[in-house]
Amino acid sequence: MSEGFRRGAPELKRFPGFLGFELWRNEETLEAVSRWESREAMEAYRSSPMFGAHHGPGTGSEVSAEIAQFDAEVVV
Repeated sequence: MSEGFRRGAPELKRFPGFLGFELWRNEETLEAVSRWESREAMEAYRSSPMFGAHHGPGTGSEVSAEIAQFDAEVVV
């Protein structure tokens, strides 16, 4: 699954408002974290054909997944 994220992530650089993508993992879970300039930029990606290509059949969509949104503040 990590390799699938690594293959698709470089395409995100072309999407307006994209800031970064990270994979966080421990022994039990793998978290894919994307950062965006705004909620609107992220929603534009989520409604794009690119999102469908990244999350469609054969891309690991059969794995249990949950999408959560957070507003972040850089402190340091």
